[in-house]
Amino acid sequence: SVLFTDIEGFSTISEKVSPEKLVALLNEYFEAVSAAVDANNGAITQFQGDAMLVTFNAIKPDPDHAANAVRCAQAIRQATQERLFGDAARMRTRCGINTGNIVTGAVGARNRLLYTVHGDEVNIAARLEQLNKQYGTYILATDSTVRAANAAGAGFAFRRVDEVVVRGRVSPTEIFTLTD
Repeated sequence: SVLFTDIEGFSTISEKVSPEKLVALLNEYFEAVSAAVDANNGAITQFQGDAMLVTFNAIKPDPDHAANAVRCAQAIRQATQERLFGDAARMRTRCGINTGNIVTGAVGARNRLLYTVHGDEVNIAARLEQLNKQYGTYILATDSTVRAANAAGAGFAFRRVDEVVVRGRVSPTEIFTLTD
């Protein structure tokens, strides 16, 4: 399973603080969010500005990876709703979750390799994170994640949001949000 995160309104936040304060703010935020990732057996594959790419079951086996990805998104949401960061900045986080086949490994030039993940499923998770803006949601997941997360009786409550053709794809994807 793959989880993408991004901070709502980060450009507005960054416009109001110095670069030094912005880095301190991000480090404080990533510290809190990383704790949620660690607690749910995730692995942070990349930090990209204010975004994170997190994988489950890609580095170490985890038969409950989809449920752990959903739990992680819930924990991130809770961690960012309950506190302010830096000089009282609210850091609401959007998450996109997808479950499917991906490949992990080193990509790049011989002298500049980066460990990462690739595949259509990764791209879908990234697009879902972005679709949260359109739907006014904070956590979106695909039908494959919903099925896999609830297969072992986790009992997550999801609401169907839509069926969309995400940017760059031809096939539609059914998307859901957690109802808490």
